[in-house]
Amino acid sequence: MYYKKNVIRTAFSAILFLLLYGNAQAQYMPIVYDRTYGSDMTYQHTCAVSQGEVALVANGDKQTTVTWVKRDGEVLFSQSLSQKFNVVNNVYYIGGRKLLIIGQSQNWTSRRTEKNVCGRAVIVDNTGTILNDVYAGENGSEFFCGGQLKDGNLILGGYEINATGVHLGMLTKVDKTGKSIYKYVSEESGPCIGFEVLGSMTEYVHAAFTSSEGTVSSIVSLDSKGQVAFITKFPEEGIAINKMITTQDDFLFLIGNTYAGDGRVIKIRPEGDIVFNKQIVPSSVNATIDHLYITNEGNVLVGGNGGDGKCYYSLLRNDGTELQKYVVPGYISGMGLNIVSGESVVASFDTERMRGTITGLGKDGRQIYQRSSDGNFDEVYVTSNGILLAETLTGRLCMLSLSGELLFDRYVTEEGKTNFDEVLFVNNGDILFKGAKNRLVKMSHGLYVSDVKVSKPVDGYVTALFSVTLTGFPTSDEGTPLPVRVEYFTKDGTANQSENYSPVKGSLSFVPSSDGAGRYMIKQDVEVPIKANNLFEGQKMFELNLANVEQSYLVKPAGVATIEDQEVVVKHINTQNGLEGQRDVVYELGIFKTNGQKLINATGSDIIVEGYYGKGSADKLDFDMGVAPRLVIGKGATSGTFNVNTLVDTRFELPKTVVVDFNKILTINDASIGFEGSILSCRGSIMDQSAVIAITSLGDHGRMNNIVSGFFKISLLRASDNHPLINATGGDIGIVCSILPQTNAEEGKDFVLTNMHNLRILGDGNRSAVNLDGIVLFNRENSGSKKIMIGIDSIFKPDNTPDIIVSSEMAAAEFSIVE
Repeated sequence: MYYKKNVIRTAFSAILFLLLYGNAQAQYMPIVYDRTYGSDMTYQHTCAVSQGEVALVANGDKQTTVTWVKRDGEVLFSQSLSQKFNVVNNVYYIGGRKLLIIGQSQNWTSRRTEKNVCGRAVIVDNTGTILNDVYAGENGSEFFCGGQLKDGNLILGGYEINATGVHLGMLTKVDKTGKSIYKYVSEESGPCIGFEVLGSMTEYVHAAFTSSEGTVSSIVSLDSKGQVAFITKFPEEGIAINKMITTQDDFLFLIGNTYAGDGRVIKIRPEGDIVFNKQIVPSSVNATIDHLYITNEGNVLVGGNGGDGKCYYSLLRNDGTELQKYVVPGYISGMGLNIVSGESVVASFDTERMRGTITGLGKDGRQIYQRSSDGNFDEVYVTSNGILLAETLTGRLCMLSLSGELLFDRYVTEEGKTNFDEVLFVNNGDILFKGAKNRLVKMSHGLYVSDVKVSKPVDGYVTALFSVTLTGFPTSDEGTPLPVRVEYFTKDGTANQSENYSPVKGSLSFVPSSDGAGRYMIKQDVEVPIKANNLFEGQKMFELNLANVEQSYLVKPAGVATIEDQEVVVKHINTQNGLEGQRDVVYELGIFKTNGQKLINATGSDIIVEGYYGKGSADKLDFDMGVAPRLVIGKGATSGTFNVNTLVDTRFELPKTVVVDFNKILTINDASIGFEGSILSCRGSIMDQSAVIAITSLGDHGRMNNIVSGFFKISLLRASDNHPLINATGGDIGIVCSILPQTNAEEGKDFVLTNMHNLRILGDGNRSAVNLDGIVLFNRENSGSKKIMIGIDSIFKPDNTPDIIVSSEMAAAEFSIVE
């Protein structure tokens, strides 16, 4: 995510898959295509995208045009943005067949007649569809660098203009809609020229702000919310930053020129303090320092040019001490480093002698070889198998072995010397020469195998079809195309032979036609059977590898097959109903194929299913509504459960329903998993505990009277603890009582029971008991103490209610009449 020149030089210090075999020294890299695009516009930006494709971006007075070129040179699409940029500063390929274009534009979303001019970022995919169109920053702002995070958010760097007209560095993070997540504006530094996003678990950013218009340079570290971890300023050196690299251990290296004109390399600790600040190029009016590389061992290669007709380059240890230092006549036109081996190449040119020098350095900085050349090579690309040198001015391309032996030296086109604007070395093996009038020449010598994506079958097998492509035949000394042979074999990745695919191995022969036709872009297919299984795995990958090539190079020796999981459905398996306060309602969900076969979660992580409570009859007194529905299907499991915690209340009710609508599935992979509908609605019931009917209290009349009063109170109680319950079933509970033989009071003379034939605890939600009412009569014939003994015989309850029994301890009671 650095500005364009540095991105190319940093990224392409890696590995180019060119392997030399057999007669390779007699070969040269053929042209895949040589074409001119867009006669009525000028493409200012050339960006290599995936699978050998190239994007071109032109920004003119009237429109901003994006052209996407397929790997064979044909145009996939070419169209203008609906609203143009004022200026396009950078174009990035951000993966996923998407292009990020950044710069400055009028804010076309504004409703004001006079549009503000601000920073703008547009993401376009390979169909020409604009996925994001974001405006950010205050009026007058501009973006120079940018990138997209894995979550789709954008980080954009540039400047804003303050009230006095000073360009202050600005770094902003926005979401997909353009809404600001944070914005950092440096009050003392100039524009942000680059940043790097770091962190495996926690995101943080190192951003470089260079000096301009009286400001100072600074390095700022920000966390994912834009909070500053450290700020390192360089006011005393007055340095203008050219390039920054962050190592794996979070140390920062940067190069730049001071106001005095010398070139420096600086190392900064993760905490922000400076480890060393070392001069590489001495002070001079025209001094520059342009090259910075870090090896895997931690050594630092830097180089630049003085204004004194000399160039300077050094290999430093990680602590800043010099392993080797060189001062040679002329200027450095190009540098390259193999970050794995530590070996490097320096191309310099002496304008007085009009001679160039190619110098090879070992990982300790000592000179391995030095070759004189008449070429002024301004692009150097070092790989583990050879060194590519390009001269933009003449369109010349050379390849050396690692020991400096010349393998080939040619001009790109048959017309000889041709002036090109830029050369791009692409990590898939392509070399792009961009020339005047939108001329684009692509060179790519050798074989590569395509990547492929296939869906796992529900049953049986499907075929993953790899395409093995030869971009150009080698030739004999006489110029005759030679046959090419290559072996292939499958190799396990996250996918394996036992469960995911059937292994294949064999060889392919590419034979040129006798008339010379079909020399380029020749393809053959390799079929690999993909198996069905009972695992839900997410994406799985394996490789088809090319090896033992004859008469050619391997440009891309491994094709990756991505096996997408078959469609997976989350279904309801079972519901266990709950019992008030004693047993939870339990919902069980599982994962299945579309044919109903159970699957095992083999993704290596949990599958989480979330939802919400739907329209059931249970309420907050029946279950714990504060626990949001969340179910986990663990690693190696076929199903998972969610428990609804039942609560105890004082209501005696019919069964209540709890409805859970599951509507969201969370996984860490891109597999297709869902419900059979938009939601998965599950219904469970909560049963109340059983209850008892008991005589809970009675009166004791000490005088005779003829007033109706409650003799006995018959109550509905919870069976577990005899706590009173309210009948909320909506139906009455009927109670049948009788006068027991122990009664010595005479009914009709000593007492009368008024409602014994209609004892009911009403189901209106307000009653928990009923009184057995009676009247004590005045009986002169039978005076003295008399008792009435009442017992509960049976109970009649509403349909579907929990069990109600007669209390064994409080099934009878005695009422005394005392004169």
